[in-house]
Formats: sequence, C-alpha cells, structure tokens
Amino acid sequence: MAPTTKRIILFSVLGIAAIGGAIGYYLYNKGPVDVKNATGTKIAATALYQSFTKDSVQARKQYGDKIVEASGIVEKISQNQQNEAIILLKTGEGGAYVNCTMEGPATNIREKDSLSLKGICTGIGSGDVDLGILGDVYLVRCYLVKE
Repeated sequence: MAPTTKRIILFSVLGIAAIGGAIGYYLYNKGPVDVKNATGTKIAATALYQSFTKDSVQARKQYGDKIVEASGIVEKISQNQQNEAIILLKTGEGGAYVNCTMEGPATNIREKDSLSLKGICTGIGSGDVDLGILGDVYLVRCYLVKE
C-alpha cells in the first residue's frame, strides 16, 4: 500500500473513533428526562387505554417512552414498596386502569378527583386472560399537572 493510502485509512479510523467517543460522552452525561417541566401529549385516560387495546403496536409507537399527560378520574391511591404513590385512573373497562407511579408529591389527591397527570408511558401490561384480568397502561415518574 502507498503511504498516502495508509495515512488516509489511519485518519479515517481516528476520525470515526473520535466521533463515536464524542457521541458516547454526550449520551453518558445527558442525564434523565425532565418530566416535570416538559410538555406531553394530552389524552384522556380512557382514550389512552383504548388505543393500546385496539392496536398496541401503533400505540407503542405513538406513546411508548414518551411524555404523556393523561386526564381522568382517580379510582384508587396506594403506595408501592419504595413509598411512591400509585394512582389508578379509570378507563371505562372494569378492572383496567392507567397506572401512574408518582415522582412528585401526591398529598392533595383524593379518590374520585378529576385531574391530569404527566409521566413517561411505558406501555400496557400483559394481565392474565385465563383469569379475566386486564392489563393496565403504565405511566412512570408522574407529576400532577396544574390546571
């Protein structure tokens, strides 16, 4: 090989490595998404659940891993093992909910309240068809939207 060809190959490999390193450094230091101050896709809890039950592939493309602002009526409030509030929004389907894990405070939220919660949609759970248990649509890192 000619010396100029070797030099071109060497600089090309070094350039690609530098670009890859810069991208990796950026992604590593990027940090988590700021859900509290971000804007999300507004949708009713019933419509969000129906979109996942009708066509889960399309709904996953549209809402999956994106910030969604779901509005609905609170059915139940509980806490998980990490002491985070879990708020279940009604969907119109018996036993199926939009399951919201709160990151922000949930002190003033009561059952039967009508509200909007903003969080990252992770999709629909599998449920259990044999037992007649429907899967919930999950939102994580949720915050109450001030109206």
